[in-house]
Amino acid sequence: MGIASPEEPLDENVLVYEEASYNSPLIGQAPMAPNISQSSKDPLWKIEKDEAIRLCRVYDEEMGLMYPILDIEKFISKASMLFTFIESAKRTGLMNRTMSGSDNFNDDDTDILKMVLATALTVEGSGQSDLGRRLFDSVRGPSESKLWEPASPKGLVLLVIVSQYHFQVDEEVQAYRIVGLAVRLCLELGLHRREKFMRHFPDEEERSWAVKLFWSIYVLDHRLSFGTGMPFAVQDADIDPWLPEPDDSSPYLKAMVKYGRISSKVWGFVTRYEGTGNELRKDEMEYLDFQIQQWQTSLPDPLRFSHFENARDTEIPNRAIRRLQVILYLRANNMRISIHRPMLHSATSIMKNRRYAQVSVEVSKDTIRVLTRLNQATNIYRTQQICFNYFLVSALAVLFLAVAHAPMEFNRQVRDEFYMALDLVKGFSTKSYTSKRLWMTIRGLKEVAPKLGLVSRQGLAEVDDPHSSAAVAMAGLAGHHVDELAGFPQPQMPMQLGNSPLNGQQMSHELTNLFEAAGEYGSVLPPSSQGMPGMNGFVGPSGELSQGCEGMSGMFGNEEEFSMIMRDLF
Repeated sequence: MGIASPEEPLDENVLVYEEASYNSPLIGQAPMAPNISQSSKDPLWKIEKDEAIRLCRVYDEEMGLMYPILDIEKFISKASMLFTFIESAKRTGLMNRTMSGSDNFNDDDTDILKMVLATALTVEGSGQSDLGRRLFDSVRGPSESKLWEPASPKGLVLLVIVSQYHFQVDEEVQAYRIVGLAVRLCLELGLHRREKFMRHFPDEEERSWAVKLFWSIYVLDHRLSFGTGMPFAVQDADIDPWLPEPDDSSPYLKAMVKYGRISSKVWGFVTRYEGTGNELRKDEMEYLDFQIQQWQTSLPDPLRFSHFENARDTEIPNRAIRRLQVILYLRANNMRISIHRPMLHSATSIMKNRRYAQVSVEVSKDTIRVLTRLNQATNIYRTQQICFNYFLVSALAVLFLAVAHAPMEFNRQVRDEFYMALDLVKGFSTKSYTSKRLWMTIRGLKEVAPKLGLVSRQGLAEVDDPHSSAAVAMAGLAGHHVDELAGFPQPQMPMQLGNSPLNGQQMSHELTNLFEAAGEYGSVLPPSSQGMPGMNGFVGPSGELSQGCEGMSGMFGNEEEFSMIMRDLF
């Protein structure tokens, strides 16, 4: 820890001011001193000791319980010593805020502290904090230099927390990239091999901490890979099977290591079949589904989630434990969705695999109901919205797929949950990776709308009814003569969408249009009187698909085009 020299150059803005002031009638009026100095002062000078300790505990509750890479009590003790010095410096005049020049702290421990404070401030600010951004900016250089420096455990800790910060400000790709770098530094150090691991950390206490550090990076790598749809930086086959794993002192991390191994298998399964046209192996799918359900059953009692409606007041845990329960529950749901989702990519597949398609839809509905109730009953969703939005979009996309391919079968089934999800979408940040991916899907579907015959039905419904006013219908589709829809007003071309949404409300509105388009298509077509039982007329008496039965994908005339657009969302 140290303080930089006060002889560093003045802030560029100050030089500009002084140069301009020679020709200014206000030359006698100097700017206020804080404005000169504050931009160059280390942000730590603005934080009081008690506040810093409180923020360290916020970080531990929001991040440390999941990824225990810091011994929080020892960490707070060191932070307390630093802020005792800062307070003493202020009191004795060693640091004067009215003087220009930087007073920066630039060592590994202090950089880690800054990122802990920045992350906690950002969590409390629901993804936004000016002071948090300044703290991050003061660490940007040292964190980027880890790319060129020899790998070290403290460097790994700093990168992990920088990645967590990026995730909290809705920069998921940057978070993925930085965790990938941390993984590679782990491999350089040999932390994935038992022999080198033991040699690096002969002390038992240090070894226990290093175990948590390595596996936290492993879990984050897998989690962010699923979130961004990009490959893992480390494969399970690269890790020594005899490498020590987290013990019961870190129950969440221990559970997530097992989850990570299952997710590796699911990733291989999904990428092998989605978009390839290969025949799905149902035995493999059922075994993966069994494994994830067994994992969920094996969770320790404190981490098992009980639905809000089923829990008595005396059984509701504290906020931190409740959050871990919900996250683990939704992770299990999300993995089951991933396993069964390939069955929803065509009406033919739904027809042949009705039971599996229904599982994906039911689990997605459950995810949306849990998130809605979580938002209503607690502040957990609002403070960790970026984390939960991934589960929301995955579930929402499944409901859309189901209605698009089999509207008569699923439209009424999923309508309530679909609109629950859209209420949550309204709160999305337009800058987040998740919302950008969702918007790309909406744009893709809207751009091909003229090929589908997607038209507005604004003249048919009450303007005040958001569900009805958003509804759209199809004309001249799949062999159905336009005369059958002659009562509809003249088609209007869909409005061109920009590269990014104006806000979450616009995303919600456009999704409503598309959902209603698929649902209305099913209601416009005359039902088959001789369809297969339970298939609501979209399968003929001999098991064939009825004409025009394939919902929105049938409207494309090219199911691959629809599937390609939807696949980008996953």
